[in-house]
Amino acid sequence: MAAGSDPIPRTGRDEMYRPPDNGGGNDGGRAGREQVSLEDLIGRIRNSLPPMRFLGGGGISLIVLIGMIVAAVIWLASGIFTVDPDEQAALRLFGRFDSTAGSGLNWWWPAPIGQRDVIQVTQTRTLELGFRSGDGGAASIQIPVEAQMITGDENIVDVGAVIQYRITDIGAYLFRVDDPGDLDRNIIAGRPDGRTLRDIAETALRQVVGARTIDDALTEGREQIQEDTRLQMQNLLNFYDTGISVISVLLQNVNPPEEVRDAFEDVVRAQEEKQQLINLAEAYQADQLPRARGEAARITEAAEGFKQGRIALAQGEAEGFKNLLEGYLNSKEVTRQRLYLEAMEDILPGTTKFVVTGEVASSVLPFLPLTSGSASSIGGGQ
Repeated sequence: MAAGSDPIPRTGRDEMYRPPDNGGGNDGGRAGREQVSLEDLIGRIRNSLPPMRFLGGGGISLIVLIGMIVAAVIWLASGIFTVDPDEQAALRLFGRFDSTAGSGLNWWWPAPIGQRDVIQVTQTRTLELGFRSGDGGAASIQIPVEAQMITGDENIVDVGAVIQYRITDIGAYLFRVDDPGDLDRNIIAGRPDGRTLRDIAETALRQVVGARTIDDALTEGREQIQEDTRLQMQNLLNFYDTGISVISVLLQNVNPPEEVRDAFEDVVRAQEEKQQLINLAEAYQADQLPRARGEAARITEAAEGFKQGRIALAQGEAEGFKNLLEGYLNSKEVTRQRLYLEAMEDILPGTTKFVVTGEVASSVLPFLPLTSGSASSIGGGQ
């Protein structure tokens, strides 16, 4: 190669820059070397690659194609996501809800074609109605506009309730109901458990309480009110297709208004005392009735035995009288004498009796007792 000649042919923008000659030739060993810019280097690499045809169009360099492939792979890989066991993912295609994805590793079209919304579905969520719990153990704050209700007997009562619910249909929950949200519970707009759920809970509870007396709300009717409210809420939530399932409705504070609370508490205490007395009376009844029944059965059995004995005795006496009558009719004198002797036995019980008959009875000494006692007494008198 001749001195001073250009080792690489240059045309236009590919021409390399030659430093000016200092005239002394002492350029520090850099004579004949060229200084190349980055733009010129990229141009040379692009010109050295063979042209490629892509889809019948014009030429495109391999590095651009590789870059596009790498970018496409990275974009598709960004659609990989994981869902925890307590979550579900709602998948959207061009903004429209398409399907849901369960727990595990999933893939869906990345933005801007597809979007995904991951929501916890097994978590039990709560809604406070009529009051708000204080932070850090502070006392709860009553909300009169939600708590005050009218009962069926036209009394005013303050009712507080806690509603526990869970998401069962993530598609309906996210895309079926437009809701302004609830800042108190950090519920964003568009979720039906914001103002929609609160209004449904208040409507159902007012309807159930308004169909019952104040005594039911204050005392024994609380459990039935809770169950009826839950059923009424679920019917409304299903009607609006919210994707929410109500687990329970728990009444917290059911009190009359502050102005008449003392009078109502007196009534409640009186009802409790009444029920206590009723329980005591029922316990006494349960103790005394078996005793009375047992005593009555004993007296009845004794009377029945006495009855049977008297009947048997009467029947025996009647039978004996019949036998006596029959003997009397057969031998009147003997029977009369026997009856006389038996009568004397009854009249003089426990004494020795002697019967003297015939001519002996008319003598001076008709009878001489010959018993041992009598003989000794006679001998002693001589």
